Amino acid sequence: MQGNRKTHILMIILMLIWTFDTVSISKAVREVPQITLLCLKYISALPVVYSVNRIRRPFSMPERKDMKKLFLSALTGFIIYYIVEYTAIKHMPVSISTVLIGILPAVSYVTDCMVRKRKIRKALLGVILLSLGGLAMVVQSHKETGGGDWLGVICCFACVFIWVAYGYSLRSLEDDCSSNQITLYQMLISIPLLLPYTLMHLPAGLSVNDILFYIVLPGMLSGGLGDLIEVKGLIDLGTTVTGVYLNLLPVFTAAAGVIFLHETMTVPQIIGSLIVIVCGIYINTQSDV
Repeated sequence: MQGNRKTHILMIILMLIWTFDTVSISKAVREVPQITLLCLKYISALPVVYSVNRIRRPFSMPERKDMKKLFLSALTGFIIYYIVEYTAIKHMPVSISTVLIGILPAVSYVTDCMVRKRKIRKALLGVILLSLGGLAMVVQSHKETGGGDWLGVICCFACVFIWVAYGYSLRSLEDDCSSNQITLYQMLISIPLLLPYTLMHLPAGLSVNDILFYIVLPGMLSGGLGDLIEVKGLIDLGTTVTGVYLNLLPVFTAAAGVIFLHETMTVPQIIGSLIVIVCGIYINTQSDV
């Protein structure tokens, strides 16, 4: 019980780390191309992830039969997903973008039912429809308040489907590699793919302090320490409880957007956001029952 209490505290710390990461991205992405930002963050996170893997076991190359799976998972979850997410953050307020991505539990549940050829439970179908209603309130209010850049909205929805595909790609690797190993391998695959573009688009307009605060530190915290805490949460608390914490992330990021980025949220946006978040938590806790 004491160990689980510590893990709960770590999950709250994880929410703060990811909130700081989102705020730093919203600032850095104005000056740094998305691909460059992502590559520099992975380079910053790599020593942390590598060190943790070396503590537990000597470094070893993945088996040949897993290379294709690792490449596809790195391409979807470590490259395409974050480039699309960074594009969304660049084109709309973080307080709105994270709420839109909060529709993920509903999409994941429906996709899982389709893959497993199961019927969608009537009670959860009602919650999913309510969640879509909340989402519509957020999008419509965003449009009415001058948020006419639909690229951000499209990117948010794309993130949801990309992440679902990434989740399925990981399932085929779980029997052969630990979560920490998968994270390390995916970084080692992603960095060389991102590096050529990064070298041609290095951030010239940022000071050393900006690079440290907006790129290096978030990379070490989010990409390094954050991933390790998430894995510990999944092991100690299970997917359901961990999922509830992840569904609360929009609350933290929306508050940070208002406080630190001086963003504003209308009453319909607040109501719609709460509907999406509460429905996401309910779907996450009930979908496996």
